[in-house]
Amino acid sequence: MGRARAFAFVSVVDIAVARLRVAEGFRSHVYRDTVGKQTIGYGFNVDAGISEYAAEALLTAQAEERETELKEYWWAVGLDDARMSVILEIAFNSGLQGLLHFPKMLAAVGAKDWVTAKAELLDSDAARMLPARYGKLADILLTGVA
Repeated sequence: MGRARAFAFVSVVDIAVARLRVAEGFRSHVYRDTVGKQTIGYGFNVDAGISEYAAEALLTAQAEERETELKEYWWAVGLDDARMSVILEIAFNSGLQGLLHFPKMLAAVGAKDWVTAKAELLDSDAARMLPARYGKLADILLTGVA
């Protein structure tokens, strides 16, 4: 009996995207296209807005990239999912550099000292600006329950 062949399914979108990547080119910062529209990435028209579906995909991609970055830090090693999600949310909201401005909280996280981690998070400008959001994150750090 002959060997079974595996066929790769290539969609219309796959074919078009391969060409679009080349034709549009990638730019990581906003620029004006040939007709003056604010554009970013591979020809994404910022002026036209974004669908919720596309925004969700972008949010997920950004969170996955940030999670990969965070796994390189000693204090992230062995964190449970609930607490790691707090660290990820802070890094998403404040940027990676913003998260790193919480050195006492991160040291407490690394030591698994959840009482101190909670207190350090609450003693921050971010928590004072967004008390409900950061209060909930602090509680998750303390309890490990998302």
